[in-house]
Amino acid sequence: MPTPTTDERDARTRASRRRTVGAVVLGHFIEVYDMALYGLFVAPISTAFFPAGNAEAALIATFAVFGVSFLSRSAGSLFFGVMADRVGRRNAMMTSILLVGVSTAGIGLIPTYETAALLSPILLVLCRLLQGFASGGETTVAPVFLGEYASRRRRGFLTSFISAAGNLGTLAAAATGVIIGLAVDARTFDDWGWRVAFLIAAPLALVGLYFRYGLEEPPAYEAARAGVKQASIGTALRRSWRMILRVSCVGALGTTFYVMFVYYPTYLVRESDLSAGQARVVPLILISMLVVFNPLVGLLGDRFGRRVPLVLGGLASMLFVLPGFLVARGGGFTAAVLGGMLILVSVPLCLGAIHAAAMEFYPTEVRATAGGIAWTIGAFVFSGLPPFVVNVLTTQAGWPLSPAFVIMGTAAIGIVAAWGLPDSRKIRLESVESSIREQREAAEPRQEPGRVTP
Repeated sequence: MPTPTTDERDARTRASRRRTVGAVVLGHFIEVYDMALYGLFVAPISTAFFPAGNAEAALIATFAVFGVSFLSRSAGSLFFGVMADRVGRRNAMMTSILLVGVSTAGIGLIPTYETAALLSPILLVLCRLLQGFASGGETTVAPVFLGEYASRRRRGFLTSFISAAGNLGTLAAAATGVIIGLAVDARTFDDWGWRVAFLIAAPLALVGLYFRYGLEEPPAYEAARAGVKQASIGTALRRSWRMILRVSCVGALGTTFYVMFVYYPTYLVRESDLSAGQARVVPLILISMLVVFNPLVGLLGDRFGRRVPLVLGGLASMLFVLPGFLVARGGGFTAAVLGGMLILVSVPLCLGAIHAAAMEFYPTEVRATAGGIAWTIGAFVFSGLPPFVVNVLTTQAGWPLSPAFVIMGTAAIGIVAAWGLPDSRKIRLESVESSIREQREAAEPRQEPGRVTP
């Protein structure tokens, strides 16, 4: 049998890498599609599963369920993080995508409040808890998997495809809503049409499961197999608690995304002249503008380190979010899109770099576990709570611009946290702790021989 040439081996390696990246990215696309549906369909969900007669209370309850799901999402981050370290990244990702598909399709099958009374919101909460649990695992493990497959010079670029897939998933969810809205009248859409988008999740999950079944573990993980059996939350905290806390605060830069795509359509209906159908189209336009920028920002992070795009993204939030909401309040479809563009200036800068930062500062033996802990803290505080908080502030306190100030406050936290990150370009995944220690020692001022520091 002829021996493969170097070019043939390189071609096979590139093809294998493309299949690996494609399988991980496809799975994340499906997971984000499933999760985005809830935020994009809060209006029909609130009328279907909560008592009629008080639309504001039903809407607040629906946003509360969104926030509660981040508790289980945090639990899922911890569970799947430990699982990924102990029994493999692939097994964790296969389990998570299956669970998120089942729970999302389950929401589409829940009977209405009129039919099942209190059982209806209870089932909604249970499905959202399971959905959040599975999604937490996906968001934690997928960047670790891709980052460990990438070379040091390409980690930012490859992991940025996670964000691109997330944007495409949100785009697909928004597009599905628009298509269904065009296919049926408004009453039919609110009665049952929206459920179709949720039921699509079941076959999508099976497709993702099929592609992930053939994945092989990353080389960096295989090399550390001897130590991963002892991975635990306690071990991760002992070894990396400072970096875990810092990275979780960097997650504050993601608040813009969640407020924008969970709350913004509701804000437009309430504060401008847009109908519910028009408000569903706005995210579709805005998300389509983001997809191409994530890989470009990933390349920027590989060239200059993660600090540069993350800090720039935080500063963009501080500068443009308030003007964006003011423009959107002006009324009309064009104003809604222009305002959204101003608000979203920071999103590709943050999301294009944040997935690399979420995995490359921890040792391989506890990398997914540590990432899960950081996500647990950051996701609930900076992603799950803000949409609920701004909804309460706008409806109960009468502060229509509260979303802008909430985003600006979290951006300030994110900027401080991102500024203190080590230079990721110098981090070797096989020796993370020594790489960071070398950077710190190099940054310390050197004392000249014979000179005594006062």
